[in-house]
Amino acid sequence: MRDLSRILASDRVAVSGRRGVPRRRLVLAAAGTAVLAVAAGGVALETFRQPQPAFAATPAILSYGPPASAEPASTRLRQLAASAAAQPAPQRPAGTVEHLESANWFLNSSISGGRTTSAVVPQQWRSWRTDNDAGRMVKRDLPPTFRTAVDRREWQRRGGRVDSVQEVRDSAAGDFYTPFQGPVPTEAETLRQWLTAGAGAPEAPVQYLEDVAELAGVRLLNPAQRAAVLMLLADLPGITAAGTVTDRAGRHGEAFSIVSDAHGLPAQYTVIVDPGTGALLGYEEMLTTTAGKLNVVIPAVISYRSYLIAEYAPMPR
Repeated sequence: MRDLSRILASDRVAVSGRRGVPRRRLVLAAAGTAVLAVAAGGVALETFRQPQPAFAATPAILSYGPPASAEPASTRLRQLAASAAAQPAPQRPAGTVEHLESANWFLNSSISGGRTTSAVVPQQWRSWRTDNDAGRMVKRDLPPTFRTAVDRREWQRRGGRVDSVQEVRDSAAGDFYTPFQGPVPTEAETLRQWLTAGAGAPEAPVQYLEDVAELAGVRLLNPAQRAAVLMLLADLPGITAAGTVTDRAGRHGEAFSIVSDAHGLPAQYTVIVDPGTGALLGYEEMLTTTAGKLNVVIPAVISYRSYLIAEYAPMPR
């Protein structure tokens, strides 16, 4: 967990200067709109009256270098998919299950009448899943941080928590993280249909990118499954190569983005891919042109996920 500690520590420095529920369709508050939304994993909004604070601090924006290839993003993603598919399947010791850990960061803002206060909420996710979709999910909300002491007091006055809280959910067979149960498909088109089973096709291509980002946080993907994810991304309209980047855990990756206003405000949705294994290293959402009623300075990262561990391990007792 040293990576997790370093990520959260570095973000607290920056500040000072899903989710065990079905997949969410995040609605961001456009300018002049009063909104009550939504689910963890994005920007949570509540409505009440309060003094207007200073701009909320958000994580430093990652520094992107030139793309690894001059070819279109779709071509490069297919190349990465081929590399992923060629990787050896991981060895699975007897008596082990899928074990994943991630560090996440979400901006939680309360908005009313053009007045906003915000808390920076780091989270740690850990999960263990068996082959019959039983398992355990542990979500720990770490103490939120605030731009000012005034924001903190106002947050507390309105009933917002300021301490750590941990939720442990044990699931019987067939109940673990219901959006993503059973074997993950190894073909892109089958994966596309599997992601939307029972919900219908999404209204915007970016929602497929969001779904695979959520999938990477709760399921251990083998080389063929990682290749299918990359092939699905390669076929998304509007996907571009954002460049090479060192992610928030210090790992080298290639970033691919879609800019969309499907959730209300124009935002850039980015996945970071390990060029060696094809695994997703991270996912970020960044407002690009306007913040609406959110008290952030544009451009602003409003959420990210950093996938730290994906392995086979014993189920904890």
